[in-house]
Amino acid sequence: MKYQFYLSLKIQDDKWVKLGEGHEILWDNRDLIKASSGWMIVNQEKLGAASDFVPKLRRGIYELTYSTENYRNYELDHGLGTIKNVLHFYEELLTDCKDFPFTQLCGGINN
Repeated sequence: MKYQFYLSLKIQDDKWVKLGEGHEILWDNRDLIKASSGWMIVNQEKLGAASDFVPKLRRGIYELTYSTENYRNYELDHGLGTIKNVLHFYEELLTDCKDFPFTQLCGGINN
């Protein structure tokens, strides 16, 4: 099961428009995301302001880049390439959150 993240902006008449790219991550990788960035992913539609996630994403990138050995057990649990995939997820989502800091980060399970 995967979790899809996207940025959304509220416009007139309670309509929302998506901005940036869609970002997908395996639901099972939540434990590595929590450990490396402090961000606990829960299944909810609106997660908060995109700008609020910038420090968390930066922390996750730093941790997985410079302290990779501390997270090797997650590759044993989830498979080789897990750290690389989460790092890529962080980098791509960080780009959108910095480009569109005034949006809401939203998400949902994508089977």
